[in-house]
Amino acid sequence: MASLKLYALHCGGDMMDMALFDPFDPDTGTKVYNPYFMYVVTHPDGNLLFDSGAHPDLRTDPRSRLGDASADFELRLRPQDHIEQRLGAIGLMPRDIDVVVQSHLHFDHAGGLGWLTHAPILVQREELAFARKPPVYQELIYVQTDYGMDLDWRELEGDHDVFGDGRVNVIPTPGHTKGHQSLLVRLDRECVFLLADAAYLLAKMRSRSLPGILWSPDAVIASWDRIEEIERSERARLITTHALDYETSVKMAPDGWYE
Repeated sequence: MASLKLYALHCGGDMMDMALFDPFDPDTGTKVYNPYFMYVVTHPDGNLLFDSGAHPDLRTDPRSRLGDASADFELRLRPQDHIEQRLGAIGLMPRDIDVVVQSHLHFDHAGGLGWLTHAPILVQREELAFARKPPVYQELIYVQTDYGMDLDWRELEGDHDVFGDGRVNVIPTPGHTKGHQSLLVRLDRECVFLLADAAYLLAKMRSRSLPGILWSPDAVIASWDRIEEIERSERARLITTHALDYETSVKMAPDGWYE
């Protein structure tokens, strides 16, 4: 069986109030660095990108993409956080990506899709519909120009085995958004479950403390129950995109990876 590798690519972030992670946290009012990530899985049948980071224009002119919402985000983006540079750090270019899985279409996860028009984009059907007509309480963080171009959408309804060999599986985890999905990767040495925003902080998930941005609290809890069931059955390592301790908890490319 051919080997797989999983690379976690840190691609900037923002300064965010702890209220995002838990509106009732005792440190609400304190700003913390909220990291962004994209991930690459190298599989014998192709290179998969899970999420595509933030659009580079957010570094130089955030208002051009976020409008009035730009005042709510203290963005921390560097030139090297762009999708081309992040992929380049592991010897790839956007055209080397064979398939894209989008956890959801918020601006900090979908900003690189304009460089991936050649690849099929796997997204839950519910997410694409939600993103095209977002509810008022989330419309400012869906940037239509991130995904409004001609893309090769592959709309999913439920679980999906990406390569047909059981090693890379899309798992719906709605709650943060209506069609949020996560990615379960069965590597040679371990199983890694990339949660994206299904949970922001694992400790908050364990205590069932709801985050500040969500579509449905009931769906969040149901997704957390399923995540922990998969964690137990697969002995999976859980990785969240916005982990505050990412510098010590995540093996970051290009120096580290999972296999």
